[in-house]
Amino acid sequence: MTFDDLLSLEVNCGIVASDTAALLIIGEGSAALTEVLCRSEPDTMRVRLQCVPAPAKVLFGLPVLTAPFPILVQTVMTERNTQLNQLSLFAWIEDNGILEPRAEVIGLTPFGEQPVLFLRDVDLDRPPEAWLRSPQPARWMRVSGVALADPAHIGEPMELHGDGAALAALEWVLPADAQPFLAGLRAEADKGTPLRAALRQRRRTTDARLMHVCDGWRVLARAARFIRLNPARDPRQTWEGVAQNVRLSLPRAW
Repeated sequence: MTFDDLLSLEVNCGIVASDTAALLIIGEGSAALTEVLCRSEPDTMRVRLQCVPAPAKVLFGLPVLTAPFPILVQTVMTERNTQLNQLSLFAWIEDNGILEPRAEVIGLTPFGEQPVLFLRDVDLDRPPEAWLRSPQPARWMRVSGVALADPAHIGEPMELHGDGAALAALEWVLPADAQPFLAGLRAEADKGTPLRAALRQRRRTTDARLMHVCDGWRVLARAARFIRLNPARDPRQTWEGVAQNVRLSLPRAW
């Protein structure tokens, strides 16, 4: 198994990163915001950011109880010997992780090792993690935030949470012909249906590629902080808005 075999979400958006953390930037003003962050002096955030070429693959991991690093997931084998190898397996873990503690998690550590782990070895009280891998120089960067650059946003940067964050991001990343599908998901969310349940109801009748994107951004909304901001603000205010909401100076744990 290699890192290319792991579950991933391809993102084609602005990406800025420090040595240890990365920020994804989507929305109508993503290019302008990416440029502002990369060329600004790091006085406010005390960290220098660099632009990361897109597209890039976001890998998803689960925190391990006995290790400072995650297990980057490829497959889950349930106690009933059902193999789950799509990003929807994270929804299955949310629903069944406590009920099936001996389900096997198959994947790699960031060091390329393939340990034998079960769901009982994973810290299910913590959210999943999202990671980017830079080949040159080789390093891992945790995706600590997603910025929705919206020129129509008024006021201070606003943090988005959970399913609402995922749906707001999907509005920008899905093509125009998928917007009616997204409208259906929003209608279900307004009724109080969790996004993972709304996606599960549509899985058999929806294109697998569309479901993959929706599943990926739903997991990403659990793994990172989402903020909506106006990229036309003063550059220093933009820096401060990002710094207050997203940690891009994460300490290196391993």
